[in-house]
Order: sequence, then C-alpha cells, then structure tokens
Amino acid sequence: MQKMPHNDRRSRWRVTPQASRISAALAMTLLLSTCVDDMGDGPQLAMHVSHLSGACGGQAGTNPFSQITSYQLKVQSPDEPAPDTLKGVKSGNSLTVSGVRAGSGMQLTLVGNVAGKAAWFARRSGQKIIKNATTNLEMTLMAVEAFTCIQPKAGQIANVLFPSVTPIAGGRVLITGGFASAKESGSKTELSSASDEAWIFDPNTGELRKPKNNARMTKPRGAHSAIYLPKSNRVLIVGGAEKMTVDSKVGAPPTWRVSDGVGITYEVFDIATEKFIAPDNKTLSNAVKRVFPNLMLLSDDFVVSLGGAQWPASSNGDKSSYRNSNLYDPNAGDNGGFVSIGASLPLNTVRAGSAIAFLGTTPSGGSKYLIWGGDSSSNGLHAEVFSESAGEGEGVFNVGYTVDGDITSLKGGLYFPTLTPIGLSKDKKSTLFLSVGGVRNNNGKWAAPDKKDAYIVAVNDAEKTIKTTRATGLDVGVYLHKASLTDDGHVLISGGFTKWNAASEFTMRVFDIATSTFSTPPAAAKFIKRGGHAAQRLNNDCIFMFGGVTEFKDLSGSAQQAASDIYCAGHLAQ
Repeated sequence: MQKMPHNDRRSRWRVTPQASRISAALAMTLLLSTCVDDMGDGPQLAMHVSHLSGACGGQAGTNPFSQITSYQLKVQSPDEPAPDTLKGVKSGNSLTVSGVRAGSGMQLTLVGNVAGKAAWFARRSGQKIIKNATTNLEMTLMAVEAFTCIQPKAGQIANVLFPSVTPIAGGRVLITGGFASAKESGSKTELSSASDEAWIFDPNTGELRKPKNNARMTKPRGAHSAIYLPKSNRVLIVGGAEKMTVDSKVGAPPTWRVSDGVGITYEVFDIATEKFIAPDNKTLSNAVKRVFPNLMLLSDDFVVSLGGAQWPASSNGDKSSYRNSNLYDPNAGDNGGFVSIGASLPLNTVRAGSAIAFLGTTPSGGSKYLIWGGDSSSNGLHAEVFSESAGEGEGVFNVGYTVDGDITSLKGGLYFPTLTPIGLSKDKKSTLFLSVGGVRNNNGKWAAPDKKDAYIVAVNDAEKTIKTTRATGLDVGVYLHKASLTDDGHVLISGGFTKWNAASEFTMRVFDIATSTFSTPPAAAKFIKRGGHAAQRLNNDCIFMFGGVTEFKDLSGSAQQAASDIYCAGHLAQ
C-alpha cells in the first residue's frame, strides 16, 4: 500500500452491530479498522452505538437498525474547510466505510438514511483518531427532525416547572429541582412542592439516572440557576424559591416574595463523588436570596451572582442588596463559598429577569459579559457590560454603552428575554446577539408579550454602542421560553407562554443567522406545547428539553406531560 503524508492518513471502517439490548437502547458495536502500510497496523476506531427511540410527541418508539437502508459518515477536520463525506455499504449486519481521516479534533457525524432520507443522527466532536492504535467511542443515534422521550431505566421521572439543566464534564448534563405541584384558588395559582431531586443524563449512552446513593440537593428549589466549575469539577447551584404565585387577574408573570426564598441560598454538587455539599452557615449572609439569578463564570472558578430581584425591579424595597452582586470564591473554606466584598461589585441598577451572554475577553484574558434587560421601566438602562479585572474575582459593571435602535420604540423595561450569541458583524467591529421575547413593565403595569420584541443586538466595544435592529417573523410574542444554538448558523426558540396564565400557544421557531429570518421547523407540529422548561444544547448539537407545562395549573392534576425529550434539527444531518 502506498504511504501517505502523516496529516492525510486515511482509515477503513468496518461496522458490525450486535443485537443485545441495553436499557432503552438497542446496542450495536462498530469496529472500524484501517488499511495497513509498511509502518505497521493503521488506526482502529471501535464504536459502541446505541439508539434512543422512546415514544414522544406523536412519534412511536422504533428500532432504527431495522429501518436504516444506508449510512453516511461525515468527518470534519479542524484543518479542512469542508468535511469528508463517506458512504457506508450495508451488507447484512455489517457496515463498511472507507477513507476515514486520522487526526485530532475531529467531528464525526453518522447519519442513517431511510428510503433515501436522513432519519437518524449521531455526532461526536473533538475526537482524536490515532494512527496505529485503537480509539474507543460511544455514540447514540437519535431521530432527525423529531422528538425522542428520555426515561430512566427504572420508574418514572416527575414533571416539574422551572428546573435547571447544566452541562458538566464528559458531555453529560445535571438536572435539578423545579416546582412539582400547583393549587388553584380563584384567579391565583400557587406553585409549590419544590423538588430536591437531581438526575444525570449522558447523551453518549442515552442513560438517565439519579446520582449515586440517590443523592438529593440539600434544599428543595425551583427557578434557580446552576453553573459548571471546570477547574474543581463541581456545579454551583444558586437561589430559587420554594413557591411562587401566578395571578391571572393582575396580569403579570409568576411572582415571589422574600419569605418564599430558599433558606440555604446556594450549595455545591461534587461531580467526582456525586454528593451535594451544603455551605458553611457563616457564608450564607454573603449571598442574597435570588430567583432566576444570573451567574457569570470568571477565571479559576470564581463566579459572580447577580440579579434575581423581585419583579418589576422598580418595586424592590431593599434596592441596595439587589443592586450589588455576590462573589463565589472556590478557595473559601474546604468547599468554596460566597465571600464578603462590600459594594465592590455593584450593578448600575437593580435587575430582575435579565439575560446574560458571554461578550468576549479583556486584554488581560478575563471574561466580559453583556447583561441585558431586567431593569426598571423608568431609567432606560437596557444593558450594561461586566469586565473581569486582573485580580482574582474582581471586575466592574459599565453602563456607559449607548443603547439605541428599535428596542427603544416600545415603552417600559424588558423582562425575561433570551439572549444568544450569533457571531460577528460583517465588518468584524461588533459582536452580535439575538434577543427574543420577554414582557414589558411600564410604570408598574405589565404588557402582554409583543412579537416586535425580537432584535439583532450589535455591541461595538470600541465605540461603546449597542445598536438594536428588529428581527421580523417571530409571529407571536413569547416569554418564559428558551433559545438554543443548534450550530453556528441556527437558533432554536422553543416553548414559552404568550398570555398570562393561559395555555401555551408557542411551539418552535428557528432563526437562520445568515438570512436573519425565522421559520417553523417540520417537527414543530409534534412539539408538546409548554413553557417554563429547561433547554440545553448537548455535545451532539441536539437540544435536550426538560420539564415545563402547557398551563401552570397542569401541575395540579395527576396527568403528567413528557418531562424530558430531545430534538435533533434536520439541518444537522445535511
């Protein structure tokens, strides 16, 4: 065999499925072997592939291995502008794919075709295919442009409202909390029975399980936030409440009182031991009780906690406590904790129901974040920017950015929007974000969600300007929804509510970044309408959604909606 340059080493894959059943997934083992040159055996890639096919969203559970008529493999190298597209030839229970590139940082996309159309999808990114060695991988096929319900091996998982889903090491996600029941009384619906349960989902294997020894949070909570700390391999969980109230007569988002706040304001989940760690009591006074707080990860696992005040922000009696942010120091004590920083990290206004997104890095390598919305209706402070300083856990909030454009045409402060990074402007001078949905409060009065509240937000850091241009085609206003990047070119808007305490009417929209247009994906008709859910982009670029209700009162009955499902957008398999 002719030798090839080292950076163009090719492999030959042979795929052999096995018919053993593992949990809800039918497993097959794929052994992919390479050609041999005079340097010795080439690389081998051994893949254990399973599938997820639980009935969900009008789709019956199926066995893809009995459906798939051909396979296609795309291998994307970080050094190449386009992927290698390789076809698999199926013969009985085997599949052979030739010409696989060896190298590092590879993205592998396996597509199963049914009747000539992409129907099943699996992806792994950042893989290293090693010459003259064997690489072992696990991949899970998921339905394309459809929904797949995820259930644990044993028992059922209860549906909840306002849970948290957090990405952790190994592509897994940690699921925590949420409200589990609702009680109606006249025009009010009280959300209660906050959950202390936790689950871990691994998209590489399809396994949904509880932490070891059925570990639970040290305090039940819903409407909280959580963030992964990569250096310590832990998750910081902050805020939330034990109950909330929805008042359809008043016409407003769900409200909370300080007395509804969680007694323990934060805790830590250690991933290595899968244990929840309660904070030292002496650190509790350094963390304000917050609902829907914003968390910003700084260098070395320091975290800034901000926002999460009662809404509207202008109604807060104790503005000073919510105008300041709190600092988590991973080195405080044995397990980290919030530390006293006085007023050294003050925001420029009280914020509640705001959104944040990563803006970039400072000259010293620190992080910058855009804080968006959640301000009172009178001061017009739609945004401010946090810049991390050189010192540990230090930074400053800068409100000196001029905000103009279409967002100023509607009255009142914007609460509960989503904010998604979508790249750079054509001239490379501005960082772009997509702001979708939310509700307005003007002088204490809430307005229903408006379809006009969808914007391209352009932040020019050099000129300290934030220009907003309306993105048309949302069709209907929405809040308590989710926005998730599915790849570098598309944002998925899922679920949410369009009216106060009424059934959700919003399904899904996809925003095409290149054309700045919204469209409705084919799977939207099968989406289980719900708001107040959590959504997280998985390491295979599909979107994992957990919890949520069609109406707040749905938690009062015995019938439970699908608590967890996965959506794989059709463009991923193209």
